[in-house]
Amino acid sequence: MNLSLLLTIGLIHLVALASPGPDMALVLRLSPRRRAALGAALGIATGILVHSLLSLTGVSLLLQGHPLLFNTVRLAGAGYLGWLGWQSLSAARQTASTAGPAFEHELPGRGFWTGFSTNLLNPKALVFFIGLLAALVSPEESWLTRSLLVLELFVLSLLWFAGLAWWLSSAAMQARLLAWSRPINVLCGLLFCSVSGSMLWVLATPLVG
Repeated sequence: MNLSLLLTIGLIHLVALASPGPDMALVLRLSPRRRAALGAALGIATGILVHSLLSLTGVSLLLQGHPLLFNTVRLAGAGYLGWLGWQSLSAARQTASTAGPAFEHELPGRGFWTGFSTNLLNPKALVFFIGLLAALVSPEESWLTRSLLVLELFVLSLLWFAGLAWWLSSAAMQARLLAWSRPINVLCGLLFCSVSGSMLWVLATPLVG
């Protein structure tokens, strides 16, 4: 077991988790419903589990090596994130008094699949794990270390996002966030749309260049 490798990748992953992005924005948007936010946290962690498995087994590299498949994934991810952005911006148009019921349908199962899809269809997450694991994990590394890496990335992700969801959905935080519900939805919507737009721009550049 390569303990130093586990510690290094764990620290890098924690820094990445703390960086703002679509996953964090989704948990923030779902925070008025704790069960939905916790479901999203589990879904995001599961998406990271899949990314790490695909990267460590070489499947992600094969996907990236086939432009048509990789571009299809990027197009699907851009479309999905754009849809989430439209949802958030639509919610921002509601008044503060009607913002709460908009989350009634966000059950844990739906939160899980939303979190899972948001992470899994984000090509930036795919590229991150390819770069992180391909650069630091040598082909000679034991399967015990590889298995522990997958478990480590999943557990750290789950603890981080579940803790974030629990904290943001607490009564004290919700009392503070209630007055900011509209700006939060606008911010989340713009973040989702900007990531979606940047992905579409990357896809379109070779066509117009």
